[in-house]
Amino acid sequence: MLLRMLYQLLSMTGIPRLLFRLMMDRRVPLVTKFIPVGGLAYLILPYDLLPDILPALGRLDDLVVIVLSIALFLVAAPKAVVAEHIRGDRSGPDDGQSAGGGSRDGDKVVDGSYRYLDDDKKPRR
Repeated sequence: MLLRMLYQLLSMTGIPRLLFRLMMDRRVPLVTKFIPVGGLAYLILPYDLLPDILPALGRLDDLVVIVLSIALFLVAAPKAVVAEHIRGDRSGPDDGQSAGGGSRDGDKVVDGSYRYLDDDKKPRR
């Protein structure tokens, strides 16, 4: 129930999508990617700083650890990469070329030329 409420709260801001994109981005160091994984492991493991037997405090420490791990991950990730994902594009300071070798806009544009052929006329040779 706590996870569902936290996810609904974070979904309003788009943070889960941002976290997923940053976790999949190769430009974010592997050590940095262990920060939210560690926060999630703390939530899942039965060992807590404050036992869950205490009514409100037991859940509160889990919430604080998750929020802090998300904040620390966003601060530790490269700022340029985070800014790109927040803007929603993959173009960066390298003139529109992403890490995959092509730009996102370049994948949608095909350069070329055309000529109109009338069906009634035969093409000139």
